Amino acid sequence: MKKLTYEEAIELLQKTKRLTGEQSEQINRLANALMDGRWNLTRDQQKALTLYRFAAEKGSRTAEFNLGVCYDKGTGVPQNYETAVEWYQKSAKHGYYFAMTNLANCYFCGDGVEKDMVKAAYWYKRAVKRGDTLAKRHLAYCYRYGEGVRKNAPKSFRLFAEAAEEGDAKAQGELSYCYYKGIGVEKSLEKEIFWAEKAAKRGNDYAQNVMGYYYMKGIGVEKNLEKANTLFLKAARKQNENAALNLAESYRKGIGVERNLKESLHWYRLAQRWCIDLDYCKLEKEIKEVKGMIKNE
Repeated sequence: MKKLTYEEAIELLQKTKRLTGEQSEQINRLANALMDGRWNLTRDQQKALTLYRFAAEKGSRTAEFNLGVCYDKGTGVPQNYETAVEWYQKSAKHGYYFAMTNLANCYFCGDGVEKDMVKAAYWYKRAVKRGDTLAKRHLAYCYRYGEGVRKNAPKSFRLFAEAAEEGDAKAQGELSYCYYKGIGVEKSLEKEIFWAEKAAKRGNDYAQNVMGYYYMKGIGVEKNLEKANTLFLKAARKQNENAALNLAESYRKGIGVERNLKESLHWYRLAQRWCIDLDYCKLEKEIKEVKGMIKNE
């Protein structure tokens, strides 16, 4: 596909009433390159926005979506969720599934529109029909918890499985969790570990912590303390409080690592800071004990 210059793109937009699919793709690729400073071009967000706006007026659903993202993220323009929703709606109505998923996210979170789980699920379903992997994962959550749809564990499992097979790391982690808990499927340690390993390799912090625990205990895999702590560290660096807690225990007791009470205290404090469930993560006792141990060294 030919790469246009900015001047060529403007000339094309000025003389064309409605863009063809190829013309739209050419202009959006150029705008994306200007937005990010690729193709050896000087980064120029305003030129990129000019192209997005011009192309959107000429019927480019991709440009409509890109404009929505700019307003959603505050890229080159003041952040404005309401305007982002307007552009997502236009692009989604023109059949662009990325816009459908982002619009669903807006309804899910209440960004720029009143929170509406039914509408969120509706747009996720539309995007899923178009084959969007991210929408499959989000819709799977909806069916798991009954958000905007009737709760349906088997359907949730199937959607997680599809997204996992398509390479979505979070879906792979969730599929592992389904096999662990038996959500919509029969429990299976073997399949749980299979998907947790895949997700962990893709950087999913939940799966990294799970596999760290299994390597620590030798459950379903050969016991490997060094590998366990490496996985805990990777997950903890992504602010996974469970991994931070496991790492704190390793350093406190010298499990697979050299005993280091200061390092243990560091990870206990981070685990406490990151923990959403405060009742679960009250670590004052552990922190006090480690402080006392450090003082007595």
